[in-house]
Amino acid sequence: MLKKSLLMAIGASIFCIGMILFPLPLPLGLPTMLVGLAIMFKASDSVKRKVIRWSDKNHHTRKAWQKVRDYRRRKKA
Repeated sequence: MLKKSLLMAIGASIFCIGMILFPLPLPLGLPTMLVGLAIMFKASDSVKRKVIRWSDKNHHTRKAWQKVRDYRRRKKA
């Protein structure tokens, strides 16, 4: 339980830092937000459900997640 709480706190912090960096001219915000979201995704089933529900509603998001899944599967094989 402590591990999941710690991962959620770290992921949320990194995600918030990414939101702060997003409007800057350097492309650092979006990758930072994705790293934070990935950490939260690992730690919480409710975050997984929300992201999956959100991605099902948006066609472009679903395609982006599919590319990530395909890349990870190719990397494992």
